[in-house]
Amino acid sequence: MTKRPKDMIDILDRTKLFEILNKLKADDKPAFGAMTAQHMVEHLAFTVCFSNGKEPQQHHYTADKEQKIKALVIDSDKDMPIGFKSPVLPTEGLPILKHSRLISAIDNLKTELNDFDNYFLNHPFNKPINPTMGELNYKEWVRFHNRHFTHHLSQFRLLENDLVSSEDKNGNNDTSDTKSPNR
Repeated sequence: MTKRPKDMIDILDRTKLFEILNKLKADDKPAFGAMTAQHMVEHLAFTVCFSNGKEPQQHHYTADKEQKIKALVIDSDKDMPIGFKSPVLPTEGLPILKHSRLISAIDNLKTELNDFDNYFLNHPFNKPINPTMGELNYKEWVRFHNRHFTHHLSQFRLLENDLVSSEDKNGNNDTSDTKSPNR
């Protein structure tokens, strides 16, 4: 199922974004993947840091591969596929949580998004590196974050038209054979 534009998260609409995130409970189970609710929020904050100047990244792929991933993630309206492991994530298991509680992680995400705004107000022509897609300008980062946030909020069934139902039509809950360009 492809998300209609009205179903896409807009990171610039912080009121709506945090109304949705505040529905998240620490013990909510994902529809796919291994992240806990707090891991997901901390993961989103971590990726925002790539674009707000706090966690500069390096290129991990060839320019050709970066462009292919960018075409799939930035230039497409298809849902972000499930299951890709970013080269900056641990190869095994989940990252260690940085915050003691989910609400602290959500507050940190607010801070990182505000710092994203301020970074581009002060550096409007900068192109921070995304580890899988290379240099992105402000508009491309907003598009990426919108799609990435939509993907992960759907992971926890926080959107009206989720990307993945908790069970497929056969009653299976296995999404392990799918591929994704970015978690």
